[in-house]
Amino acid sequence: MKNSFILVLILMSFMVTSFSAQARCEDEAKPGVNWTGCDKSNLDLSGVDLQSAVLRRVNFSNSNLSKARLQNADLTFAVLTKTNFTRARMERARVNNALISQADFSSAVLDEARFSRANIKQTRFTASRLNKTDFYEVKVEQGMFEKAQLEKANFSRAKLMDANFSGITGEAAVFNQANLEGANFSNAILKGAKFVDASLLHVNFKKADLSAASIQGAEIDDAIFDEARLSSTVWVKYQRCRNGSVGICK
Repeated sequence: MKNSFILVLILMSFMVTSFSAQARCEDEAKPGVNWTGCDKSNLDLSGVDLQSAVLRRVNFSNSNLSKARLQNADLTFAVLTKTNFTRARMERARVNNALISQADFSSAVLDEARFSRANIKQTRFTASRLNKTDFYEVKVEQGMFEKAQLEKANFSRAKLMDANFSGITGEAAVFNQANLEGANFSNAILKGAKFVDASLLHVNFKKADLSAASIQGAEIDDAIFDEARLSSTVWVKYQRCRNGSVGICK
């Protein structure tokens, strides 16, 4: 009899747990909502308030989250295929290890967000704010960061081949040990940025401001520095370029 009672309790507990898990997915969008593992694809969630929401492993594929409020939200391991985040507020959001493909973060505010080890393909960050954002060890294919604000952003050990960083503001950004082969940094502001031991093969720095930046130990074969500002830049073999250097480290 005692064993039967315990079994009933276990079954009831399982039913309550299952119902609770299902109910969380049906909960309305609101701050702090727990949608862990939920399918939220193909939805219009524009302008919703999901601040501090738990969105781990959520599927937002083809959903519209433009102008949504996602500050401090946890999107770790989320699936973000063709997701629209234009003009969203995502300060301090955690997007670590997410699968991001053909998404759009244009003009979004992502200061201090974390994308560590995310897999990002054909995604736009055009004109977005990414100050102090962490992209440690991300894998980016055809990334579009044109005119983004990237001050003190961290791209250490990231794979960013052929990424477009033209016109960015990236003062004190860190690209140490990153693979940037074929990337475009033309007209970028990169004062004090660090490219230590990075792969800069075929990178375009035309008209970029690299004043006080560091490329020591970097591979720069076929990189373009035409009209680039190189005042006090620390060059490949640790020499410092003279003030007023343009195009060539003197």
